[in-house]
Amino acid sequence: MVKIKYKSKNQDFKFPILGYSGYFFTKFFDTVKPLSYLLDRLETNWLRNDINSLSINKPVYITGLARSGTTILLEMLHQHPDLATHRYSHLLLPYLPHWFSLILNKLSSFFFKKYLTSPFERLHKDGIIVTRDSPEMVEEVIWQQFFDNLHDEDVSNIINEENVNLKFEKFYKTHISKLIINQNRSRYLAKNNYNITRLEYLLRIFPNSKFLLTIRNPVKHIASLIKQTQLFIRMEREAPLLIDWLRIVGHYEFGSQQVCINSGNTDIIRKIRELSKHKETYVKGWANYWDSIYGYISNCLDTNKKLKKATHIVRYDDLCGNSAEVIDKILEHTELTDSKFEKVKNFYIKNLHKPAYYTSNFTEQELNQIYEVTKTTANWFELKGLKEEL
Repeated sequence: MVKIKYKSKNQDFKFPILGYSGYFFTKFFDTVKPLSYLLDRLETNWLRNDINSLSINKPVYITGLARSGTTILLEMLHQHPDLATHRYSHLLLPYLPHWFSLILNKLSSFFFKKYLTSPFERLHKDGIIVTRDSPEMVEEVIWQQFFDNLHDEDVSNIINEENVNLKFEKFYKTHISKLIINQNRSRYLAKNNYNITRLEYLLRIFPNSKFLLTIRNPVKHIASLIKQTQLFIRMEREAPLLIDWLRIVGHYEFGSQQVCINSGNTDIIRKIRELSKHKETYVKGWANYWDSIYGYISNCLDTNKKLKKATHIVRYDDLCGNSAEVIDKILEHTELTDSKFEKVKNFYIKNLHKPAYYTSNFTEQELNQIYEVTKTTANWFELKGLKEEL
C-alpha cells in the first residue's frame, strides 16, 4: 500500500470527548426510529401552513467523488444569504431540523456556550475548521431510510428518472421546506457525494435543479483518497464506535468499511476490490474507481441534454488557481445574486489554494497506472496536468 507523507508535525488522532456524546445521541434516535418519525410529524404539523406556502425553487446540489472539492464549495456557497443547508448539528437529530435548531440556539445562549459554539478541526484533519453551525453532508441519513441497497457494492446504486418513491419524495420535500423556514432562506443547498448516481432522479423531482459537479486531477485526487482512508483507519482503532457512527449517518467514503459507489457496473467493482488487495496494484484499484465514477457521469452528460444543461463542471485545480473566474461562473450557473456575495467571494479569491499538508510518494509504475486508466475520462473533462505528473 502506498504511504502518504504528512507535512504537518501535529497530527492528533485522538477522538474528541464531545464526539462520544454526539455518537450516543445520534445512536439513540437512530435506534428508536418511531420516536424520530413521531417528532418529525409533530414538527411538520406545527409548520404546516408555512410548508404549504413554499415551493422549492432551483435547489443547488454539489456532488462529486469525495476529496474533489465538494466541502470547500459547500463552505463557500452556504454563506450566500439565499441558501439554506444542513449543519453539523443536524447530524444529531436530522428528523427535527427546525425545533432542534431552536433548542440548540437557546442552550448556546444560556448554557454550554463554550461547547456548543467553539470551533474545531473536522475529523479529516485537512485544515477545515468548523462549528456546529457549519454546513455538512446530512441528507444521506434520509436517503438510506427510503431506498434499499444504497451502499451495497454488489448492485447498481443508480437512481434515475425512471425510479419513483412517493414516500421519500413527500418526506424529502417537506424536510427541505423546514430547513428553508428555519434559516429564513429562499433556496436549498446540499452537498452529497452519493448524489452523483442520482442526478437524473433529482432532476425529475426538481426540474429546475442546479448541479455543481466537482472533479480533480486523478493523481492528486487518488493521493488524497488514500490519505483519508489511512487516517480514518487509524481513528477507528482509537475509537471503534466511529465505524458505527459513520454507518448511521451514511458516510462510507473512507476507513475499514469503505464502500465503492456502484455506477451500474458490478464487474468493475469486483476488479477494483481485487486490485486493492495487492500492494503493487493498490493505486491502480483507486484509479479504476475514479474512472468508473467520472466515466459514468460523463456518459450521462453526453446522452442527457437536460442533465447537461443543469450541470456545471467545477475543476478543483481551476477553483484554486483561477478562483475569480470560476466563482463567477458558479454564480451564473446557479443564478445566485453576485451583489449579495461580493465579500465572501473576495475572501475565497484571496485564500483558496491547493492543499499543502501532505505529499504522495507514488512510484513511476503507479503514476503510469493512474495515467493509463484515467486518461480518456480526464481528457473528456479537459483536466490539465495529468501527463505532467509522470
